[in-house]
Amino acid sequence: MVERTDMGIRKGGAGAIDFGNRLRELRTSRGIQQQEMASILGVSLNTYGRYERGESSPDVKVMERLATLGYDITWLIAGTGTAPQPELQLDPQLLGTIVDAVRALYKAEGAAIPDRTLGEEAARIYSELAPVRHDVSATLIALGEILADRRQRLRESAATPDRSKRPA
Repeated sequence: MVERTDMGIRKGGAGAIDFGNRLRELRTSRGIQQQEMASILGVSLNTYGRYERGESSPDVKVMERLATLGYDITWLIAGTGTAPQPELQLDPQLLGTIVDAVRALYKAEGAAIPDRTLGEEAARIYSELAPVRHDVSATLIALGEILADRRQRLRESAATPDRSKRPA
């Protein structure tokens, strides 16, 4: 049975299949697994799979979520233009938390960290957290593990002086 949705895409019709193919293209171009995309959109894996197969169309809430992620809804629905890459949207609160945590880590270990190095380290950690940023508890757990690793490296570097530096 073919029925019309709010978006004008017919379930099981060519429009739904085209939408599903574009949605798959968008997901795979970003290196995201179906399970992760389903979680980001707040739907089950089965529901998301039906979207990609053209068996079902997302409701308005899912389309709004795609739009807030920076995806061009017109391209997804109509295929006009090219698949856009979403703009990098930083979470200032998370980035601030990372900066504070790295600064505190270095202070606790009695090590200095220049502002530039602090920024570079915060950016690296932020990138490492990318796969779990949509899940607050997973982000905090991952951040704790990353900081523990950094603490270990700091302690190891303090125990073994850099041999590339010559005494003055």
